[in-house]
Amino acid sequence: MAMIRPLGFVFVLSLFAAGCAGGASPPSKPLMSSLADAKTFGYSERTLAADQVEVVYLAPARRVSLGRERREAEIARARKLAEDLALWRAAQVAMARKARAFRVLNRRTDVNLELRERIYEHSYVPFHYRRRYLFRRRGYFGGYPYDPFPFIDRGARAQAKATLAVALLERRGGDATDAHDAHDARATAARLRGEYPNALGAKAE
Repeated sequence: MAMIRPLGFVFVLSLFAAGCAGGASPPSKPLMSSLADAKTFGYSERTLAADQVEVVYLAPARRVSLGRERREAEIARARKLAEDLALWRAAQVAMARKARAFRVLNRRTDVNLELRERIYEHSYVPFHYRRRYLFRRRGYFGGYPYDPFPFIDRGARAQAKATLAVALLERRGGDATDAHDAHDARATAARLRGEYPNALGAKAE
């Protein structure tokens, strides 16, 4: 005997699969990629003056929890990732420009949080199916032509962006002002490479 599948249930599953396929896919480039190369995340920089550079790192967009407490912890991790990799990129730029150190003049981190809620109405349910499966099994009677249980898709995602304005220094701590918030370029790059060992050569996680 041929099995009759509940049409409304199959439709819900198809919507769920489509939603998963249309969601944010895992990044296909290493974390320390240029924004021009990775497109949706990565670093960029621009020269502000002869010895000053602005470095921006846009972290990959991530799904986050709907619960506020857990979501705040996940956003905090996204902020830290963006800030650390912006600092790492600043160290790379300093070494490329033959500067031994750099000082952070200004820093800013922004987080874009998107909350999504979509309500999908189910497809038309044939009369014979309504009588035999939907209304009798669920305790409903009558001639209502649609599945009365809509599918609600909820989700949230966040993307952090860190911006640093840095001054390139010949040596760390040349005077009192240079010593404030100054970073040794080589040591900073080595420390962050140890903290994010896959950021240069493996795909972003």
